[in-house]
Amino acid sequence: MIIKNFSKALYSSWHYYAPDRILFDCGEGAALHLKQEIFAVQKIVLSHGHIDHISGLLSFLCLRQSTKGDTEKPLDIYYPEGDRSIGIMIKAANEMFKHFLKYELNWHPINPGSRVELKKGRYLEAFKADHGTENPLIFTINEDRKRLKKELQGTAGQELAKIPNDEKYDYNTAKVLAYSGDSMPVDPDVYRNAKILIHEATFLTESDRKHPIHSTAQEAFDLAKEANVERLILCHISPRYFPDKIAHLLSKLNTHEIPYEFVMPDKVNCFE
Repeated sequence: MIIKNFSKALYSSWHYYAPDRILFDCGEGAALHLKQEIFAVQKIVLSHGHIDHISGLLSFLCLRQSTKGDTEKPLDIYYPEGDRSIGIMIKAANEMFKHFLKYELNWHPINPGSRVELKKGRYLEAFKADHGTENPLIFTINEDRKRLKKELQGTAGQELAKIPNDEKYDYNTAKVLAYSGDSMPVDPDVYRNAKILIHEATFLTESDRKHPIHSTAQEAFDLAKEANVERLILCHISPRYFPDKIAHLLSKLNTHEIPYEFVMPDKVNCFE
């Protein structure tokens, strides 16, 4: 599992989740730093149309056409239906590239409740975020799993083959990843039992927040605790905080002792 990302509030945010070849948001510099990995991206999923989340999109589309790699591989972009800024970006992209692209570019409007099929047994699901734009979205990647019933473990293969699947397997759905985009805290059930939660933590102290459109780090820790998240990655930290002070401030806030990391706002990060 590899997550490569850059996230600095007001400037740029993007997160490349390698297992499903998904780029969440496409802020400035995404293509520059991903380099040849742009050809690994099969889907771009946009959370909302604020400029720090979409400003790298046109250069990404152009470089995927112009640099060394599979320049004919299709690309699907999913975005919140009705977002005016993204609508303007789509018009600009279609006008700029309509006679230029070698690859098939597909735009897909989505809403809370939308589901996007990924590789076998996995799918992306959209939820409503709490942010100051039209139709902002949160995303989870889910995986349908099955496990042999405990009482049948050790049974010979020939005997198992005679038993219907519904009688020999327990089924469940695992949230392997969740991404908050920009959002105030939402219902913990959205993130319930997520293996990894990438959550914004724009403000490290409540006193720094003037408007209720971004989460504090404390709210992210509290939400991860209530949702029983296994691993928390904090992102979108405000540039008002000096990078060498962030680790100390976050460690003081993590009273729940949740396993966490954070995206340093002055460099590209890679989590494994």
